[in-house]
Amino acid sequence: MLTQDALQAWYGSHQADLDWLDKPSRHQFRWRLPNDRWATANRQFSSPKALQKELKKQGPRDVYVGTSAWLTPVDLPKRSDTDAPHPVLIDHMVVFDIDFTPFSYRRLEQARKASHRLLIWLEDNEDLMLRSISYSGGKGFHLVFTDNDRTLFSIPNPKEREEAVRAARQTLLQRVLDQGFPVDTTVTADTRRIIRLPGSLHGTTGWVCTRITREQLATPLKSWVKTIEKHPLAKPLRYWPYGPSDVLRWFAPKGTKRGTPANVKANHQTAPLTVLQCSTQVVGTKGRSALMAWIPQRWKDGHVEAVAQRVEELGWGPVHQFEHLGQTLLIAPRAIPKEQLTKELASMGWPSLSSELKQMGHVWLDIHPLLDDEEAGGHPLTHKGVWHKAGPGGKTTPYSATHLELIQRLGVEIDVGEHEVAGRREPALRVVTKT
Repeated sequence: MLTQDALQAWYGSHQADLDWLDKPSRHQFRWRLPNDRWATANRQFSSPKALQKELKKQGPRDVYVGTSAWLTPVDLPKRSDTDAPHPVLIDHMVVFDIDFTPFSYRRLEQARKASHRLLIWLEDNEDLMLRSISYSGGKGFHLVFTDNDRTLFSIPNPKEREEAVRAARQTLLQRVLDQGFPVDTTVTADTRRIIRLPGSLHGTTGWVCTRITREQLATPLKSWVKTIEKHPLAKPLRYWPYGPSDVLRWFAPKGTKRGTPANVKANHQTAPLTVLQCSTQVVGTKGRSALMAWIPQRWKDGHVEAVAQRVEELGWGPVHQFEHLGQTLLIAPRAIPKEQLTKELASMGWPSLSSELKQMGHVWLDIHPLLDDEEAGGHPLTHKGVWHKAGPGGKTTPYSATHLELIQRLGVEIDVGEHEVAGRREPALRVVTKT
């Protein structure tokens, strides 16, 4: 991760790209600082120079812009705030986000192909006008459109207008999902959503979020990827997804030398299987754990649907899905009371996890087998997106800082907004050999 001094120096000589926005002053700007704290701009920006001045001072790790245009974008009240006047929505961009983790050439090329197919389908089937295409600087692409039908934006009541726009976007999103496109389900229908700002640095990779042409999107990555600007200390774009050495390096405890320990290497040469495990414990709390489990292959579709419905009822979403060799790992980064989680795991169909949680107070769960380099290149742990059937979650159960960090280390960025977060960030991890 780049230091704040490095970020401040970079923004001192680089301006963000605001040309694709009709009126930048109508949009909200947010950024994340190197200490992971979020900040929301308390003023409007109408020019790249004005924004550059603020970013140079802040030295943010990541910079975002709201997908909606508002009459007054500063100090926006929450949708649940019934006391403040409802903000006036002027426009809402139609945004689709496609990410293929982890950050690698092979996965990014897959994301490019999927994004291009989606662009063609939308132009053939929906009444939208392309506004911008951008490479996120990380694992994928953003397609941004303008809705040609302005009927909903003429609804007089501001609250009814926003709700109508959200409903229309949700319907559009469902049509896209029904066609099998791997879009982020949390972006398109959310009128309060933010996306990475073109011209800003991606704080994890050091590459610049860059607007590209439709011709570039239709062309293999190898012909233009070298034109993307990046920080001198940016991560290299390796060809294959991560292998075992990367997993061990990323998950090494802070303060230790990052790399593969000699004893782990020796064990890996002689043992049948060496795996990385993470605890469900929300570090720094008493009696709270996150929901982490592999879906048994014997489960029928009806069983899986019932689990999703129950998770939605409990408000434990969002649930992130990861896949390895056809098996699905679920991670819900919520700090759930142990007693409640123990009971629900048993009723959902994970009796062994429930028993271990009850006896040990937490569960050590396999995250990924440490395969040799050749095997790992072909079988990465892949993020399959948010399990939308499990719902977005409620406000009763706080997020787990521990498991938000875990998911981030697996290459997925999560914005929890102003929701409560419990525990400490550092996950409890270990490498074990199974005989």
